[in-house]
Amino acid sequence: MSADLLAALLAFAAAVLILPPRGRGLHRLTASAPTRPVALNRRWLLAPLAVTVACVGGAQIVVSALALAVVASLVIIQRSQHRRRSAAAARRTQVIEALDVLAADLSAGRPPIDALEGAASICPDFQIAHAAAKLGGDVPRALEAAADSPGADGLRALAAAWQVAEESGAAFASLTERLAISLRADEAIHRQTEASLSGARSTARILAALPVFGIALGYSLGAKPLNFLTATPVGWLCLASGLGLTALGLHWTARMAEVQA
Repeated sequence: MSADLLAALLAFAAAVLILPPRGRGLHRLTASAPTRPVALNRRWLLAPLAVTVACVGGAQIVVSALALAVVASLVIIQRSQHRRRSAAAARRTQVIEALDVLAADLSAGRPPIDALEGAASICPDFQIAHAAAKLGGDVPRALEAAADSPGADGLRALAAAWQVAEESGAAFASLTERLAISLRADEAIHRQTEASLSGARSTARILAALPVFGIALGYSLGAKPLNFLTATPVGWLCLASGLGLTALGLHWTARMAEVQA
């Protein structure tokens, strides 16, 4: 592929990706037009670019691009899982702290609506329940809806406690305090489990990164492993098998960690 052709293709891709999408205001002004063709997503404009690169660069470019896409996807998935676990842990901590504030306010004699306002200032998941309480809505149902978020499972137990207190007249403050103590104990166990599983997750990531060091070792010995993996049919089979087994191993480790947690 010549430098001029490559530069032209890269400029075309940059123009397609950088151009801003049509704003909502313009969309509202033009959506009522009687006859307007359906607008295609601008990402489809990259299809001719991909076909051109494949035809000009050959199979080696296509295989290299696919391998890089798989590796990038694995990295993105691992980072997404880590962020999701961190967000769930942070939300569980917020729910426990909000329950402590809720129990303290109820024990001090504040009305449940005001107590929910204090809890909502600690954990945003209580805001729906606070709004429902102010409007005279179904607070347990609002808490159950908020409990669908990862890490907010404790709100489902709070919804049950709220409903029991409404139907039987039980002391809601003592129920909330016991629930906070129970959730704190569960969180301590969960953190111990996460600490014990961190070694397995780290080992899986190290094993997934070992092929990179193997490729570097091959180049240090004078071989060309990337040329073999991307330019020969046997190398394509080895590359596909290696990437597939790596993805399977990471997925298996993640599933085992989720079951243990």
